[in-house]
Amino acid sequence: MYKNKLIPTMFIFAAAMALATPSTAASQGYPTRPVKIIVPFPAGSSADASTRLVGAELAKRLGQPFVVETMPGADGIIGAEAAKRAAPDGYTIFLSTNSTHAANLSLYNKLPYDPQKDFTAIAGLVSVPMIMLVKNDFPAQDVAGFLKIAQQQAASEKPLNYGSGNTAGQVAGALLGTSTKINFTHVPYKGSPQALQDLAGGILDFLFTDAYSPLTLVHGGRLKVLGVADQERHPLYPQVPTMAEAGLPEVQVVAWNGFFAPAKTDPAIIARLNEEINEILSMPHIAETLQTMALTPMKMTPAELDSLVSSEIARWRSNITLAGITKK
Repeated sequence: MYKNKLIPTMFIFAAAMALATPSTAASQGYPTRPVKIIVPFPAGSSADASTRLVGAELAKRLGQPFVVETMPGADGIIGAEAAKRAAPDGYTIFLSTNSTHAANLSLYNKLPYDPQKDFTAIAGLVSVPMIMLVKNDFPAQDVAGFLKIAQQQAASEKPLNYGSGNTAGQVAGALLGTSTKINFTHVPYKGSPQALQDLAGGILDFLFTDAYSPLTLVHGGRLKVLGVADQERHPLYPQVPTMAEAGLPEVQVVAWNGFFAPAKTDPAIIARLNEEINEILSMPHIAETLQTMALTPMKMTPAELDSLVSSEIARWRSNITLAGITKK
């Protein structure tokens, strides 16, 4: 009689274990080999630097290398497409941005990926305010002086040019043009580092980029900051007014970075990574390091990141329309 009662119980337990084991084992044993993080922008960018910082901590906590692979170009499309094609096994993570997960939908007639259907949200990383830069010897000390020169150049049919290493930089520059009705020439780059070198070299006239990438050039006296495209002044440049303070509230562009995985990645792995990344972003030395890089930690649940993507798609559609940028 004891055996007869035991068999159904054992059967139910075994069935329950069969249903629970794959997901539980995947998260508890994960990772068992190196994890690749695809960054769609070049080495030296804020996206690359912040990802390496968090990746190093993930490696310490989870016991396997988290290897950053940069795939710059085409507004992040090259990296996004590679991440989309990866197996949904937790061993490929995509560091996406407002460009790849929001703005590109309004910049391109056709994308080789769907940011909402082809990826699963993992966790936020950082928000990235944009700043306006010129060469240190540019004959203007503020936005008003810059616009006066820009107007003169445009009137003489020699418009100033601006570079962009990402969508946020392109949109900020275009918004400056449409809000002031001054003509500028746009020069696209695969990433901000090369654009910054060309700005310092006098090839470009001005540039909007994140506040981290140009730190060395600013501190070295080769570039200067004229404005901050955010609601508040930046703590690294407290003396620099916002674009709104300069009379241009329309020129407000804040970028962001977040972690995603290919669609259909095990939810247990997603939950494990989210927990680990949010704990890393809460570590005092990580938060301090990010702040010295002019970046703000962005702790989020997967659901919150999904919601951000939806709202950002609408926001960047509006920004791109206001900037007068046509689809490619």
